[in-house]
Amino acid sequence: MSVWGLFSFGWGLVCFATLGSLFVCPTSGCVSTQWIVFDSLSFFLTLLVLVLGIAAVFFNNNALSRETQGYLFMSLSFSVLCFCVNHAILFWCFYELSMLPLLYLIFRDSPYSERYLAGWYFSGYLLITSLPLLLILFYLSFINHSSIIGLWSTNSSISFIYYLLAFIFFTKVPLCPFHTWLPIVHAEATSVVSTFLSGYIMKLGLVGVFRFCGTIFSDDFKIYLGLCCVMGICFLVAATGELDGKRWLALLSLSHIIIPFIGLFFCGFSLDSLIFLYSLGHGLGAALVFGLLWKLYDTTHTRNWVLLKSGVSGTFSIILVSVSLLSLCSFPPTLQFFSEVYLLVASGSSYLLLLFWAFYLFLGGVVPLILCGHVMLRVEAHESDCILVFKFGAYLLVYSLWCYLGIFVL
Repeated sequence: MSVWGLFSFGWGLVCFATLGSLFVCPTSGCVSTQWIVFDSLSFFLTLLVLVLGIAAVFFNNNALSRETQGYLFMSLSFSVLCFCVNHAILFWCFYELSMLPLLYLIFRDSPYSERYLAGWYFSGYLLITSLPLLLILFYLSFINHSSIIGLWSTNSSISFIYYLLAFIFFTKVPLCPFHTWLPIVHAEATSVVSTFLSGYIMKLGLVGVFRFCGTIFSDDFKIYLGLCCVMGICFLVAATGELDGKRWLALLSLSHIIIPFIGLFFCGFSLDSLIFLYSLGHGLGAALVFGLLWKLYDTTHTRNWVLLKSGVSGTFSIILVSVSLLSLCSFPPTLQFFSEVYLLVASGSSYLLLLFWAFYLFLGGVVPLILCGHVMLRVEAHESDCILVFKFGAYLLVYSLWCYLGIFVL
């Protein structure tokens, strides 16, 4: 390993330890000013962005150019500001700026032939919804005589404006039927961009719904959420026949992202800490598996799950595969496990929701487990590249520790 690679590895460990010490604090309560709000949403998602950013950039310093690192840090910085800002227009600015650097990196860094198609899909969803979102925020600021989000009140006479605003944010998550761009973009983006897209970009829509539309949800939205739940089961079924690793994980993410919305719709906003704790766990789990795929792609030069198993070589790789794929099953003690258990108990009054949980928990656990068994069965390769294992091992160790042991810190 080069001296610079060892240096970046050491700094990565130092920053990881610093994060662990900085964030050992109570997660309840809210600090709000005229411009800034720091609540459970800001805490958990800022922590997610910092862990993802430090691990992805510091531990893979040699694999990323200086310009790429700069764009990644721009996206990370603007997303943190988006999580904490209390001003509607600034929220829109940070919201869009957090996604634009990743869009540029899809065109610039992706080695895949369909990157332009994926980039145009992504940019299409951004541009089509960007101007209507800005106009709606200007209008709501005008009628509320303030751009400070915390001072806004919901007026029943303009509830349709909030409904429209909610669906604009649904395209960013994305929920059905606005989901088509995600598998395409994941498949054509570089591994680090896919990590950030699934890690925190998918959470930006959830932030918008929570900040602006939290008080408008009624029984009318239950029909739409029921459709999303049915499609979530369909995504799990579709994932069973997907051989491309990135598209497979994108389909799973489309199913997993429904869980925070179930918490918001059925369990109320009093459980916001639990909902965003799940978002933290999902972001770490997705980043962990994308990191595993990154390692296997560099080893085998293929994206097909059937051929990727040739990159599983030795005890260390088998452990990484097991830990990574089990994180998608909400295997205890992952952060998602505790959130899903609590939401399942809180949903006991709805039989239809319990039926969804029965299918979701069964398929959501079986799909990754079957693939985990396939990848580890009859492994014939031999471990030979110690530098590759060391570099990616440290990178994935950070995600694994936070994903499985973060509950004891938080």
